[in-house]
Amino acid sequence: MNCKNSSSNAGLLLAGFFALTVFLCQSCKKPGSLPDSGAQASGTAKPARIISLAPAHTELLYALGLGEQVLAVSNYCQYPPAVKSLPKVGALLDPNLEAILRLQPDYVLLYAKQAALAEQLRRLGLQPLLMPGNKLADIYESIELLGQSFEQQEQAQSLLTNMRQRFARLQSSRPVNISSPGVLLVVWRERGLGTLKNISVAGNDGFYSEMLQAIGAKLLPADMKLEYPSLGPESILLLNPDIIIEIAPELAAKEPAALQNAKDDWRRLPELKAYQNKNIYILTDDFMALPSARCIMAAEKLAETIAQAQAQAAP
Repeated sequence: MNCKNSSSNAGLLLAGFFALTVFLCQSCKKPGSLPDSGAQASGTAKPARIISLAPAHTELLYALGLGEQVLAVSNYCQYPPAVKSLPKVGALLDPNLEAILRLQPDYVLLYAKQAALAEQLRRLGLQPLLMPGNKLADIYESIELLGQSFEQQEQAQSLLTNMRQRFARLQSSRPVNISSPGVLLVVWRERGLGTLKNISVAGNDGFYSEMLQAIGAKLLPADMKLEYPSLGPESILLLNPDIIIEIAPELAAKEPAALQNAKDDWRRLPELKAYQNKNIYILTDDFMALPSARCIMAAEKLAETIAQAQAQAAP
């Protein structure tokens, strides 16, 4: 795959996840409420035929050793590399129902809040398997649900144990004698154009905020109970974060100059502590973009980045 296509795919991944998250937030009934899944695959005599409509669910299926049972995936699924050769059937916001029906899956994975789509699938004679949302507890619950549904309980428990142990190590290793830094986590904006526009940040109601809390950082804005609020330059200046971290997998295949140009956008706010202390970081790893089993890698990367920033700021 050439660099241009890789960059484009990474951008589609993050854009798709961001659009989906906004849609789910708007469509949810109330926090924590889950419709009845209506189906479990346990007890099946033969391997199930599965279609996944969300990148996070696709990653979980492969992490549990169920990759050979995946018939097709969404347009945004890029990991693991094996999924790139699978048929694509649209996405949660615009699924290709005709293509899904033609493949005749036993189960179609989608989010529990997608009640309307689940009903559409049922009317077509297909069986949706409804998954929890995007918080850390939801990721754990999704792993358990898939393990039980597809008789992979041992793999599920092994994966959960590994994730929980690594999170525990992060929590126990965070410094106690250093004040919690204020971190602005930018999940989307126009980059490298010399401007600061269309900035969306992680709020205090999602898996990014949970990860930052686990490693001892203070997410800014502290009182924003939205998953991905939009902020303008003036609001960011008032927050004056110690550290700015950007999630930008679409820049992974770009030349180093592209990363520098994205950092240089912050010249428009030279008063920021993060800018003055050179504590602006752009993370391009694809695992930073999704609430999947690899979220522990994202938490470890955030912890490493924040430790680097604190060391740089130390007198």
